[in-house]
Amino acid sequence: MASSITTVRETSGGLWSKWGNGSNLSFVTRKALSDEPQQAQSIGREPFPEGFLTTEEVSKHDNPHDCWIVINDKVYDVSAFGKRHPGGPVVFTQAGRDATDSFKVFHSAKAWQYLHNFYIGDLYNPKPVSELLKDYRELRTLLMRSQFFRSSKMYYVYKCLTNFAILAASLAVISWSKSYSAVLFSSFLLGLFWQQCGWLSHDFVHHQVTENRSFNTYFGGLFWGNFMQGFSVGWWKTKHNVHHAATNECDEKYQPIDPDIDTVPLLAWSKEILATVDDQFFRSILSVQHLLFFPLLFLARFSWLHSSWTHASEYEMPKYMRWAEKATLLGHYGTVIATAFYFLPIPQALCWLIFSQLFSGALLSIVFVISHNGMDVYNDPRDFVTAQLSSTRNIEGNFFNDWFTGGLNRQIEHHLFPSLPRHNLAKVALYVKALCSKHNLHYEELSLGVGIARVFNRLLDVASAAKRIDRQEVPFSRVRTED
Repeated sequence: MASSITTVRETSGGLWSKWGNGSNLSFVTRKALSDEPQQAQSIGREPFPEGFLTTEEVSKHDNPHDCWIVINDKVYDVSAFGKRHPGGPVVFTQAGRDATDSFKVFHSAKAWQYLHNFYIGDLYNPKPVSELLKDYRELRTLLMRSQFFRSSKMYYVYKCLTNFAILAASLAVISWSKSYSAVLFSSFLLGLFWQQCGWLSHDFVHHQVTENRSFNTYFGGLFWGNFMQGFSVGWWKTKHNVHHAATNECDEKYQPIDPDIDTVPLLAWSKEILATVDDQFFRSILSVQHLLFFPLLFLARFSWLHSSWTHASEYEMPKYMRWAEKATLLGHYGTVIATAFYFLPIPQALCWLIFSQLFSGALLSIVFVISHNGMDVYNDPRDFVTAQLSSTRNIEGNFFNDWFTGGLNRQIEHHLFPSLPRHNLAKVALYVKALCSKHNLHYEELSLGVGIARVFNRLLDVASAAKRIDRQEVPFSRVRTED
């Protein structure tokens, strides 16, 4: 298949990735890599005090084959470790630059003890930490000391029970009536159940629920994610970690690093990404992407199910985890299919199976797209806080929005503090707004309807640019700078 530049490259499993399976995430680095396999290279150092490295030298080690990162002004060579990193190859998104805040928000205190294995020197004459990052780090420390990161276990017991209640309601409807209207309503409830399972699994795997990371992974991931929802927790973590570390970010050629915007040739989320597509057929698809958008939302779950199974089958992982992933996914498929044909005649069972997938895809993906799509898509270096705020929006909080989105309507707070429990996001919003006000940073918060409109208008804007290119009203080389 054709790449967005010359042929459609293998994608990394974004929202509607048709060809990407999420198993072999091929991150595009900030410097183009040759097609030939590269070995870790050693770049000659300039004469500085022994044990010190310059920012310029660190920046040269910026690809998966030769990856240095900086944490608290200390330099670490994670070239070999990155491929076996428990969180996936997300570490490579930080290659050649400061990863201090990304490291802190994702790792427990125990992770710090492993860093010394990769230490190669201190940063020589480091740049002073900006006032914004100082204030952000002080705020994070304040929130930790104030117990905002400690979850209410009863809240999550309640969320588990309400999820089961939605499932029970779905099954009660088809046990009471076999009519197509009942089947349709039941399939909607089942899709809603899967959506809510996704939010619950998300909280567990972000380690918001308990301090026991193994319990979060196995109960929250394998049970609520794999068995109940049907999505591989390993696939989701690999993709989602990169999304958090490089939200809406592209490389220097505007090839997406964030897998959630890696949706060409079906959708392009900026004119810069559109400008990488030189195939006229794919541009013709993108010229009507605003019309394809809502139908694609319904189809998204089919892509995710395929990516989940491919990840469980092909991604490098311990043998016990591969068996656990496959067993729970097969358990999900088998239970859902058996339930359909136990309660319903064949035609209604097939209807129930298909429409529940469609409803679930739409209910999940509409929440994903309103959080980041239509926001800034960038390829310039940004500090952690600025990057998150420029690429993320909130949807106004109320009882329905908080419940329907699983708390992800407060996406800004979630991206700044990923392990903060869902029920504390609203409380922290006041602190984040004050931080933004102090540093003149835009804090975008919209109603649900306006958020969806913003996403649609961005798609329409890029589609219009694609049409102008094909009509040769705008030279292909100028599309990135056209308003």
